[in-house]
Amino acid sequence: MLLGMFVENVWTPAVSRLRECTRVGYESAYRIHIRDRWSKVDMDAISVADIESWLDSFDKPGAARKAYAVFRAILRLAYRQGLTDNDVTRRDIRLPRLRHYEPQVLSAPEVRRLLKGFYGHPLEAWLLVSVCAGLRRCESVGLEWADLDLRRGTVTVKRSVQWVAGHETVTEPKTDLSRRTVALPRFAVKRLAELRHGTKTGRLVGGLNANQVANHYRSWCKRMKLPCVPPRNLRHTFGTLAIKAGTDISVVARQLGHSDIQTTARYYLKPDLSVLKDMQKAWQKLILTC
Repeated sequence: MLLGMFVENVWTPAVSRLRECTRVGYESAYRIHIRDRWSKVDMDAISVADIESWLDSFDKPGAARKAYAVFRAILRLAYRQGLTDNDVTRRDIRLPRLRHYEPQVLSAPEVRRLLKGFYGHPLEAWLLVSVCAGLRRCESVGLEWADLDLRRGTVTVKRSVQWVAGHETVTEPKTDLSRRTVALPRFAVKRLAELRHGTKTGRLVGGLNANQVANHYRSWCKRMKLPCVPPRNLRHTFGTLAIKAGTDISVVARQLGHSDIQTTARYYLKPDLSVLKDMQKAWQKLILTC
């Protein structure tokens, strides 16, 4: 069977049941990267060499890997449906090598400057929960005042808000661990109580969408000469500083909503030079006093 025929008759109806943001991403990858190269190819004739040659044609390794992930999903669905005997993606396929991602994060003094610089700003509440609770961007934008329990000092993540294909989409958190209740520091709870004004309702960001929030945030940082990282890196900042402060990595993983502690270790467990020097002092003391 031709891959394009399978996509039209089987795969497209199957992905229509997925979350909108996932479905749109899959369909976009197929339309831009897969359709022209593979739609008229018989799935039984696809080889490892064909796939690797296609992947080598991409300018960006990240785009190649994302396109391959969708291509692999198509072929594996066809195999499970019994419409091809060629499960070529189970073989050892050489993927383009990604450069190691090193997210830019703020230091503790920079976080203090940033929070002081947003005092009284319409996005102050959003910034507080973003940087003090380690929420994902899609989680913090969708947060409502009713999700805050300021007596207990907690915030409950109940929804994910994203901008997809020119409109806003509200969905359930991606995983069970993403739907979570997390703690806030006392200074944030106190300030949020002041900002809430008793009966304040609706979203913390008001009527702004995710892109507008990011634009207003960056614009204010630039205007006030504040330390600035992309909104998604406020989450990285929280995780990095929490581990640096001595918090157990499993606790940080729970706060961040990671389903795998290895994700937390990979992106956040980066001891700075002072920690490494302290380790060497302890090691030296052990060796020289034996």
